[in-house]
Amino acid sequence: MATTYFVTERYLKDNTTVSNNCDVKDVLINVKPVADMYTRSLLGTYFYNDLLTKYNNQTLNADETTLVSIIQPTIAWKAASESVITLTYQLKNKGAQVQTGEYSSNPEYKEVMFLVHHYSDKADFYLNRLSVYLYDNKDLFPEFLSNSNTDSTVKKSCDGGNDNFQSGIMFI
Repeated sequence: MATTYFVTERYLKDNTTVSNNCDVKDVLINVKPVADMYTRSLLGTYFYNDLLTKYNNQTLNADETTLVSIIQPTIAWKAASESVITLTYQLKNKGAQVQTGEYSSNPEYKEVMFLVHHYSDKADFYLNRLSVYLYDNKDLFPEFLSNSNTDSTVKKSCDGGNDNFQSGIMFI
């Protein structure tokens, strides 16, 4: 069974602007990197791997299912944002190519970047929502609080880590 990084083709098409006539493989290629770059850093590698394994084995408990439902829009919108560029510009055997199609026209670079930022803003909203949910509900997830989960940015703020500038007095 192939690993699914919390987001399926159906989820992308039902919950983002990825249209039904889009070859979703061109969007799904961005899901793993997005999950790794954004979700893993919040959850921490240990908890991320545990949750991903349970998701793919369909063994999530109710709290984990709720957490995954908060993770999914973050990954989906970030993947859509990344896909704006990868669908518009692709590397081919002749170098970078702009995609064209019958009865369509390609947007200018500034229009492409507008869409990238627009979708990325949606993803950032959900990313913030995920951070707050995880912080507020950390006690529901023992793997998140585990000593083995050392690289979560949210856990560091839960622990009052050294990088929390509000934990001490600063003199200038």
